[in-house]
Amino acid sequence: LNPPPRPPAAPDPSPPEPVRRLPRRRILAIGGLAVAASGTGAAVLLSRRNTTATAGTPRTVPAHTIGFQADLTGLQKDTGTAQERGAALAVATHNARADASFRLTLASYDDRGETARAKDAARSLLARSALRAVVGPATAAAARAAGPLYAAASTPFVLVSVDADEAGLSGDSLRRTLCETRTSGSERALPVILYLTRVHATRRTAVIEDQAAGQTAWDTSQYIREAPPSEGTVTVYPVAAGTDDFRPAVAKALATDPQAVIHAGVSPSRAAACARALAAAGFTGPRMGFETVMRPAFLTAAGDAAEGWICEAPYTEPQSAGTKASKAFTAAYRKRYGQAPGRWAAEAYDAVGLIACVLDALGGGPGIEPGQVAERLFRTAYDGVAKPIRFTQDATHTLNAEKASFLYQARDGDFRFLGRYDQAR
Repeated sequence: LNPPPRPPAAPDPSPPEPVRRLPRRRILAIGGLAVAASGTGAAVLLSRRNTTATAGTPRTVPAHTIGFQADLTGLQKDTGTAQERGAALAVATHNARADASFRLTLASYDDRGETARAKDAARSLLARSALRAVVGPATAAAARAAGPLYAAASTPFVLVSVDADEAGLSGDSLRRTLCETRTSGSERALPVILYLTRVHATRRTAVIEDQAAGQTAWDTSQYIREAPPSEGTVTVYPVAAGTDDFRPAVAKALATDPQAVIHAGVSPSRAAACARALAAAGFTGPRMGFETVMRPAFLTAAGDAAEGWICEAPYTEPQSAGTKASKAFTAAYRKRYGQAPGRWAAEAYDAVGLIACVLDALGGGPGIEPGQVAERLFRTAYDGVAKPIRFTQDATHTLNAEKASFLYQARDGDFRFLGRYDQAR
């Protein structure tokens, strides 16, 4: 069920740059980093439920507001609703803890992915005296509109599903408060490269570069060239934006006898044309792509040629992940909403968990300023339901890509979860 549009909320009562390059050495030897504070993790949050009343007079604890804005009734309402539900579940779980030193309130705003409403949402949320951080926006257009307002107010905003680079959010002033908990487009090639190194030892890789995707396709091709799977060879075959005939490029690629083919592009229908060309040519090796083509349109247009394709994605499927935390999260989500978690729900849950961890590290008291939260976010490690959250300790505050992406495979007319990229087989 989709919630109705949210009107601008009233203030709280007073409570007690260009795409970043991924260095070859980081792809080949990506590792952990030291942090100043560490979260106890989603598994603990889910297990610490306050199921009985506390004897005596209830404690009075400070209250902190976490803002949330997303498209809840527009074209991307499914993504927005899943994130709102994940965030709301995290708030409810935190408030049910017997040892919670503060309470959380979630203030939601439906921006419909529209520029004007996104700005209204930011102004409304920033008017709240107890606001400490914001989860969202959930669309690129809304993030471009609202981001500068949050940055000007030194208020952290956590992007769960939006790629900041692809949304054009750059500059030091934004990066001081912009917290991105998904892998950036500059690192989308990492899971594909490592899969073709660890699972399928691929020495010869062909990339079909769809020039209709512009800079994105070129960047992806270059990343793979700079760090070839299994330290082998990579050859790139462009397909002009003005044609949807992938057969000539596929023929040239297969003439080099590749062991795997990667489609570098963003269009589901054009990826389907590539899949059909590969199938017609009899290629049966690993065929890989990226999340932007993981749409019903790809499966429909490619037909049987889609079978077996593997795609990288920056979100998990907790109901299939099999970890203790993901099982607990899925059970709690089903109990609250009567269905399995949607895409990005677990990631939104973790975003709230990360913010709660920071508030706890700052003492949880009523005097915490949003700027303190922003500064502490990037020095905090948090083990979430979806993935471990760690940030680089430089001006970009990029999410560490280690263990932060997942793989899906097209099977029987759907995309099936294979697992985290470093665990998929």
